[in-house]
Amino acid sequence: MATMSYKCPNCDGPLKFDPDKQKFTCEFCLGEFAPDQVQQMNEEKEQRETYDEQEVRHAEQQQQQAKTENAENADEDFAVSYTCPSCGAEIVTTATTAATTCFYCYNPVVLGSRLSSEFKPDKVVPFELSKDKAIERFLAMCGKKWFLPKGFAGKQQFEKLNGVYFPYWYADEQKTATLTATGKKIRTWRSGNKEYTETRIFHVVRGGDVIIKNVFERALKSESREMLQSVHPYDMSKAQPFAMSYLSGFQAEKRDLEKKDVEPVIEQKMHEYAEQVLKNTMEGYDIIETESFNEKTELAAYNYNLMPVWMVTYKFNGEIIPFAINGQTGKAYGHLPVAPGKLAAVSAAIAVIIFLIGVLGGMLFL
Repeated sequence: MATMSYKCPNCDGPLKFDPDKQKFTCEFCLGEFAPDQVQQMNEEKEQRETYDEQEVRHAEQQQQQAKTENAENADEDFAVSYTCPSCGAEIVTTATTAATTCFYCYNPVVLGSRLSSEFKPDKVVPFELSKDKAIERFLAMCGKKWFLPKGFAGKQQFEKLNGVYFPYWYADEQKTATLTATGKKIRTWRSGNKEYTETRIFHVVRGGDVIIKNVFERALKSESREMLQSVHPYDMSKAQPFAMSYLSGFQAEKRDLEKKDVEPVIEQKMHEYAEQVLKNTMEGYDIIETESFNEKTELAAYNYNLMPVWMVTYKFNGEIIPFAINGQTGKAYGHLPVAPGKLAAVSAAIAVIIFLIGVLGGMLFL
């Protein structure tokens, strides 16, 4: 079988990860279980699921080969069907979905074969921000905006909030680097009616080992890069070795961008960071101009990780706009809409006030 659900050992109800308690909970018997306890209970089950993954992947490959030419140009829209392990209903997902909820029995379902073998993540950062707290962050952001459309911050918006684990590539590197630059110290003074400027020029060299950690790039091409990058940073010291049980109760996506796809972007970031690290050691100069920068990567490690995001989309003037909240820190991303009527009314009121001030000010001089 290709799907899994995590059951309560007390009553066989579905288990979901609770960000507030950092435990798995059962809403039926109110049981609570530590992550390592749940992982131990389901270790054998997960091993049984991977036994059939070759057959599952073969079936998916056959389905992919049967796609039309148009569908081949849009893999993220390709639908794959599974059977819910709780009620037996058919679950239809996109090709990158790795965890979801059954629309019939509402039980969480993890599609084990999607995150196994080469697609198995190295680490996962569990949700720390509950849905209620994510809604509070959303309300706080909306409360500071005067020109939102009427009813935008209503309850109906929050009911659509979904917790999603998105895939990212993370990289650590150790480099040997040397930076050669021209440093300038500038002094200006006046004597009588004349101003004098003295510029002293120095040849500056810095070199050494540079260690750079947690440079990231999104591993899912179908989502907005700006959105997935902007919800960072995450506290990677709280990352856990990946276990599929963390996905229970949330949605999850598997990567469709490989290391080779993101490596040029990450390496460019590494290059810029290493140069800036050495440049930051050149203190005491008013101007620093780089002459040359040489680097050699000694060690490099890439990890494939899943990161928590609360997501909601809204439709405004025919446009679908996403809003995202970091599921660990609460950092928010989104472009809130503006109601033209409210903006026009405030602008008109300001214009009237300015006009009245002008009239009253003119009367003082009569």
